[in-house]
Amino acid sequence: MFDWNDLRFFLELQRSGRLLTAARRLNTTHATVARHIEAIEKSLGTALFVQHAQGYEMTPAGEALLKHAEAMENVALLAQEEITQSTAPLGKIRVGVTEGLGVKFLASRMIGLFERYPGLEVELVAVPRFVSILNREAEISIHLERPAADMLVTRKLTDYRLALYASQAYLDTAPPLHSREDLGKQAWIGYVDDLLFSQELMFLNSFCRSPRVVFHSTSVIAQQEAARSGLGIAVLPCYMAAADPGLVPLLPDEGIERSYWISTRRELHKSVRLRVVWDYVVGLCEAEQGLLRGQSG
Repeated sequence: MFDWNDLRFFLELQRSGRLLTAARRLNTTHATVARHIEAIEKSLGTALFVQHAQGYEMTPAGEALLKHAEAMENVALLAQEEITQSTAPLGKIRVGVTEGLGVKFLASRMIGLFERYPGLEVELVAVPRFVSILNREAEISIHLERPAADMLVTRKLTDYRLALYASQAYLDTAPPLHSREDLGKQAWIGYVDDLLFSQELMFLNSFCRSPRVVFHSTSVIAQQEAARSGLGIAVLPCYMAAADPGLVPLLPDEGIERSYWISTRRELHKSVRLRVVWDYVVGLCEAEQGLLRGQSG
């Protein structure tokens, strides 16, 4: 029988795909990681990984071991939490979220969570890309699309509205804008099409058949800044732009609705500290429906 401790090294190599990366995350050397992997393979009598130029890929035997190793890891984490945190939820939870919602909505509203649970620590990974729970990049993830994996607990977090915004400086020099038909004459700000992390971000054509895009960015915050500078029209979430004094809402009847989905691994959903953060974020979005759906003044 192999040493249970070896499974830590197996899981880290599976998640990182490279010996050096796994070693750095475990604060050890790549030779040590390799030695633990070899020990498991020797005990089981089969190879768990195949090395390629791009890194390490699991064999069918590795895939079979993975689900058991992850289950053992989750049991250990839950046991530790139950014993050490029976009186109050303490410790760290990482939340992966799209950039706009994370930076422009959640970050400024998290103080209530820490006032209630001062021993809690939250890592907010707010980036313009998909943050994976399955690869352990976060314990909670908020997506633009509903994840399809069976091992996840998922629910709709909220609907939100996007609308058209530009600066007054842009409007003073741009062609007149009175109706939807005038949008084809305008300068637009949008995403970098071949770097989109979600098809839900392909919405410029919902407003204009052939938009003349003069500025592209993977960052919705950069798009907001570009619109504020007078570069053109941007499609922005109302919760980001409605209170921005440098932006003017355009064509109030023209808007689109999208959704955010929140998910976690099924096993981790039992975690006390995770449920504290989960319930707070869900409650926050329920309380701020007017802002998120573009209904607040």
